[in-house]
Amino acid sequence: MGQPSARLLHHRKGKDDRESEVTAISALGLRHSLQNREPAAGFASRLAAVNGRPMNTFLRDMRILPRSVDRGERQQVVELAQLGGAEPSELLRFTPVALERKGFHTLGDEIVGYRGVNRTFFRFCPHCVAEDIKTFPGPVGARPWLRLEWTVGHFRSCDTHEVYLANTTPVRRRFEPFDFSETIATFISDIEHYRSVAERAAPSPFQTWMAARLGGQKDPANWLDQFPFYVAAEWCEALGISALHSPKVRTSQLTERDWAEAGNAGFNIAFQGAPALEELLARLNEGQRETRGFWGVHDTYGYAYKFLMRTLEDEDFSRIRDLVRNFANRTMPLEPGSDVLGVAIADPGVVTVRSAAKQSGVHDRTIRRIFDRKGLAPAAFDDNLRNHRVTVSSGDVKAMLDKLKGAISGPEVSRRFAIPRLHLNALRKVGALPTATQSENTPHAKHRFSLNDVDSMLERMFAGAEDVAAPTDRQLPVMDCRHVAGASLETVLTSVFDGTLTWKGRLAGRSGYSALLLDADELIERVRTEPVLVNCLRSDLPSLIPGLSPLAIEPLVAAGILITATEFSRNARRKVPVVLRTSVDDFNRRYVCLGGLVKSTGLHFKQVQSVLSRHRITPAFEPDEMKVWLYNRQKLRPLVESEPNVWANEPDEAPI
Repeated sequence: MGQPSARLLHHRKGKDDRESEVTAISALGLRHSLQNREPAAGFASRLAAVNGRPMNTFLRDMRILPRSVDRGERQQVVELAQLGGAEPSELLRFTPVALERKGFHTLGDEIVGYRGVNRTFFRFCPHCVAEDIKTFPGPVGARPWLRLEWTVGHFRSCDTHEVYLANTTPVRRRFEPFDFSETIATFISDIEHYRSVAERAAPSPFQTWMAARLGGQKDPANWLDQFPFYVAAEWCEALGISALHSPKVRTSQLTERDWAEAGNAGFNIAFQGAPALEELLARLNEGQRETRGFWGVHDTYGYAYKFLMRTLEDEDFSRIRDLVRNFANRTMPLEPGSDVLGVAIADPGVVTVRSAAKQSGVHDRTIRRIFDRKGLAPAAFDDNLRNHRVTVSSGDVKAMLDKLKGAISGPEVSRRFAIPRLHLNALRKVGALPTATQSENTPHAKHRFSLNDVDSMLERMFAGAEDVAAPTDRQLPVMDCRHVAGASLETVLTSVFDGTLTWKGRLAGRSGYSALLLDADELIERVRTEPVLVNCLRSDLPSLIPGLSPLAIEPLVAAGILITATEFSRNARRKVPVVLRTSVDDFNRRYVCLGGLVKSTGLHFKQVQSVLSRHRITPAFEPDEMKVWLYNRQKLRPLVESEPNVWANEPDEAPI
């Protein structure tokens, strides 16, 4: 420090006495050098303290308004820097400058938001203060200096000493900044006590990033550096609160440690960008799965959503609001017209069983069965979630829900359009009449049908039909044609809708299903060209599978070795049970009956069993269960290949 002398030299310029300009200010003899990231308020307080004066009195004596220092007015800060022998640009760089927007300041090139700069108090690190006392000369109260981080509200710990900052309550003077040196002097005598009780704090990536931003450094890989400082910093804290606390947390009860942890948690998510944000939002959604009642955005996303609601007039937050709104619309069951962050949702992206039932006008149980049948939200059904928590994409069910509006039941279709129940079922099975419930292939479902689909089906059914006033005895309705031709109802209706019939008629003056006329002779000719049966009757199996006992058929069917189905029999004029020929062929490729070996070898069955037993070839299944002795051909083949004369009376061909 120099000698305690100072002069403030002014001269007036121009004719107007109100206009004055500083031309030269000599530095005070007693002063400390400006420290890195030291703001004007702290520099002024320390300069006053080293000269033994209260800050407000000192500044007025130097013709500097305390209010101007508090607001960071450039000319007055420059004069203050000259008084303290500092480079004005360095003092200006880390001095908050008040903006017209209430509570907002600039710090260098960055904008700090509402209450982001603490103007009535500061925090401090007792270890830093103790080091300052040992480092600097002069009055003890003038040795500690104010770090910028102690006045920015988002900083809550000292990363150098890894402790949480202590709070202060400076004397408040209207239109003046707090007097740092005056306040810190009250702590100096107990500074060792404050050091001993300071709570440990982990290194903060959030604060490291903020310090870099305020120092003019940006990272292109950091998603947050696309936003103004105040947007990124405030969003990190809000997001962290939602990540760490329940949606109904009372922020007034959170401690400084809670806010610090929230800032770190939010930063670790937000700096990665939209994917990490959506991952958190999805986790918050998952927390609603087991809850009851209304599923709302606020109750799900908590403080982060409440915070964004306060930013609706701020365009700088619009990208974040859009991300949250779009994700909520894609994943949450919102009512049409719901306001989400200032935008009415016209077309929600997700529906639940409950909301889908409300939209379509059908029962919840019907919608639940439809969703389950379509394989939608399988995890939700596995967990037996309630109807208002089973969510599916609106796009997956929109067409179905539109059809369900005004859809009618099968019995109602039969009554309105005079379609017999059996015919209605056949129309559904051949695909001529789709169901609004998409249950065409579910036999016992409670089908519902769109009136538009019924009208479309009738229109296609009568396409190309001739009006007939007096039909001949061979021009018959569908039911009569079916019996005359000995064809299945499905066969007749398929011919009607596939466009291959050469003639169709419509009873004059009639429009219902019963008005359709077909040519019986054309149908008879068509049916005669079809095979009688494609698959096998049970009675055919003993001749198709050598040595098979009729008693073994049912056990083999029950075991799934022989597969059954139904097929229309032209002779019986009805559907009959059959065994699929493919399953019979597969059986013959894989197995051989003991009776079949007896026939092919010419041996007694005991002789055959003796040979098999001697070579340790056992039945493929328990004979008592299957009512037949079956052997695996793969096990017999190596035996015959290695010992061609294994059978005493060897046949011309091996029995495999």
